[in-house]
Amino acid sequence: MTSTKAFTTERTQAVFEAACAFAGLDATDAQRVRFGENAIYRLADGSAVVRVGRSIPAATKEVLVAGWLAEHQFPAATVLDGNEQPFVEDGLPVTFWNCLEEDDTPITPAEFGMLLHDLHALPHPTDFRLPAFSPMPKVEPRLQALKGKLPEADLDFLRDRYEELSEKFQDLEFPLPAGPVHGDAHPGNVMRSPDGTLNLIDFEDFAYGPREWDAAVLSVRHQAFGWASEAEYDSYTAAYGFDPIDWPGFPVLRATRELNMTMWLSQTVDESAEVKAEVQKRIADLRDDQAPRHWKVF
Repeated sequence: MTSTKAFTTERTQAVFEAACAFAGLDATDAQRVRFGENAIYRLADGSAVVRVGRSIPAATKEVLVAGWLAEHQFPAATVLDGNEQPFVEDGLPVTFWNCLEEDDTPITPAEFGMLLHDLHALPHPTDFRLPAFSPMPKVEPRLQALKGKLPEADLDFLRDRYEELSEKFQDLEFPLPAGPVHGDAHPGNVMRSPDGTLNLIDFEDFAYGPREWDAAVLSVRHQAFGWASEAEYDSYTAAYGFDPIDWPGFPVLRATRELNMTMWLSQTVDESAEVKAEVQKRIADLRDDQAPRHWKVF
């Protein structure tokens, strides 16, 4: 279930404060560290991170996945003990997490590849069932929410692109065995602890499906955006053990990821002129498969 009311900074702030009051946490001077699919706040005393989400099922799954990862001693974010989660306020789910201390040393592609390799080697959950993977589950509702915010021609193009890629994705033949996948695996969803341990975070897109989806994240960043050099990419594929770019289905997967990246940013199109300009640039680039992708990171 997802709320139909707008997911705004004002609404999420009010939900965050109500949730903290319920949990006995001090919301004073908390820092909002991210606003996108979720609004994420870090308490001023560093005791917890609070996530205000959009989907109750997704938040419920996050808590279950965190427990599964902890059961197998996989380095990852853990939920704060003491209250049943998620807490729901104004139709929005709230989850509470132990705050991870972070070392800002960048995550190398080789480290990311090994973490992903180890994640995909875990045994499947036995006490809950992951949902079946869907490559673009949020595109349709985001298209609906964009009516009146983007030109009709752009919305028509995005819908046609979505339908085209949905058909092509169904026809893909995947060489890797299916299993639990993170769904949004990228270095930004990994935190390094001061002792060097890499911790996986952000579990709302976990699903059961093709592992190529996770494995190709760095492939898209390398081939489409140049965010990883040849040497860095080679170290990544050596660590993970598979190069998605060599797979014939990669162009479809890359195009699907680019559409998801565009639609993810579009949900905050009203937040600033900078975001709106970037969304319009991305849509223009999607109309040309050969156009260079000089996209900003948000």
